[in-house]
Amino acid sequence: MSKRFVVSASAMLALLTLAPILCAQTDQPPGVAQQLKQRKWNNSPPVKAEYNAKKKTAPAPRRDLWGLWDGTAEGGIQANGPIEYPANPGGSASQPGDRPADDPLLGEPGHFGQPDEKGIPRHPPYTAFGEEALRANKPGTGIRAVPPGEVNDPVDFCDPQGFPRMELFELRVVELAQTKNQVLFLNQFYDNWRVIWTDGRELPKDPEPRWNGYSVGKWVDDYTFVVDTVGMDERTWLDNVGRPHSSDLHVQEVFHRADYDTLELSVKIEDPKMYAQPWMALNKFVLHRLPDNFDVEEFFCSPSETAAYNKVIGKPVTAPPPK
Repeated sequence: MSKRFVVSASAMLALLTLAPILCAQTDQPPGVAQQLKQRKWNNSPPVKAEYNAKKKTAPAPRRDLWGLWDGTAEGGIQANGPIEYPANPGGSASQPGDRPADDPLLGEPGHFGQPDEKGIPRHPPYTAFGEEALRANKPGTGIRAVPPGEVNDPVDFCDPQGFPRMELFELRVVELAQTKNQVLFLNQFYDNWRVIWTDGRELPKDPEPRWNGYSVGKWVDDYTFVVDTVGMDERTWLDNVGRPHSSDLHVQEVFHRADYDTLELSVKIEDPKMYAQPWMALNKFVLHRLPDNFDVEEFFCSPSETAAYNKVIGKPVTAPPPK
């Protein structure tokens, strides 16, 4: 478990114990989903089978994204990169990517420690500049994973993960709310939020960088909402495996309300400095609607909690020398 998952010092060990509930969701024993349903506070999303069993057949309401939406059941953790481009050859982006620092395969062909992504059969179309920027980022997961002491992931220092990483890593529960001029995107992971303007304004031409950028959105039909975002801070990564971006990054999201209980999210990356052509990071990724009384847990990144994690768990205890 990475220190990216810090919640509270008192709950640290419990968090590790509950990892199958928080991360996998699909392997819960019988009865757990019912117990979660009965809880009023600090809920966890139900299992995928529960969604399928409870799925409504009602059509989607017109021009309406309101609600609590869960991406965990469909693999939204994405530890090894977004679902469309898993960072392990032949692997799934939703599977855990951590490996011990003394992994004997570290650095061998086809295994962790690769300098680039040439070992992946299908990977984003990097430019030469993009390949160079990729090598400068040292992730802790995926095919390019380095030992913990060499990781330079800004999230490990409690920097905001930024956008679009909030959708390409740890996509757990989000709440979407609409006002007269805005759609509000409230994200459980790091308790982060975005404002998507719907008042017809244009995107800024030369924006001052923001962690989450500047977003404008519009309905293209009664069930499809398209969002364009620019102005993201270059210090952020696109995903958990260190894919880079420049100040020219343009992200387009498509939210499609397929029915009452199903929201499909697509995310397209366009950054001509880093990538030779646009590429899809998510393609109709499914989010399930949660009950209106669902209580979303806190998920802050706290520097003091991170330090506590490093002291207790993040730094392995060295065995005393033999006498």
